[in-house]
Amino acid sequence: MKIKSFILEVILEIIETFLVSGIVILLVYYFIASIEVVSGSSMEPYFHSGEKILVDRVAGKSKLKRGEIVVFYPPGNNNTHYVKRIVGIPGDVFKIIDCKVVISRDGSQYVLNEDYLPSELCTKAGGFLREGRSVRLQDNQYVLLGDNRDYSLDSRNLGPIDVDSIVGRVVFRLWPINKIGFIN
Repeated sequence: MKIKSFILEVILEIIETFLVSGIVILLVYYFIASIEVVSGSSMEPYFHSGEKILVDRVAGKSKLKRGEIVVFYPPGNNNTHYVKRIVGIPGDVFKIIDCKVVISRDGSQYVLNEDYLPSELCTKAGGFLREGRSVRLQDNQYVLLGDNRDYSLDSRNLGPIDVDSIVGRVVFRLWPINKIGFIN
């Protein structure tokens, strides 16, 4: 009889451990950090399809900076996540001229230095961000572009992305093993 009650007690403790662990993992996943899988070629060569990344959902939406990579919901679709790089931040006057991103801010204008892109890459305008047309970003808006500009559905066609649509900042690459590490 003691053996049966011991086995039952062990089984109940194992079930309790799995339930508590599962609840903690779900809470972490929904509120603190999540693992995402990159889909498509829009961020190549920095990220490739199938790579796994860790997204900071808490601090990942505060003080977002130009050049950081984020995960967001595209307008009108809360079931899909896109991974893109921040190139325009609130307060920017943003435009694309002659294959370059031009930023106007605080009375000065400059061509954005995107050293993470191949030097010969041409950033073409899109359906929303048209060649030479300036767009002023509001306090809660960002321009997000893929690194592989010819194969990226991004703010050039989607328009500025509202901060509420941003899931979080990409902070770590989990897979493949030979590329594991923090994302700058």
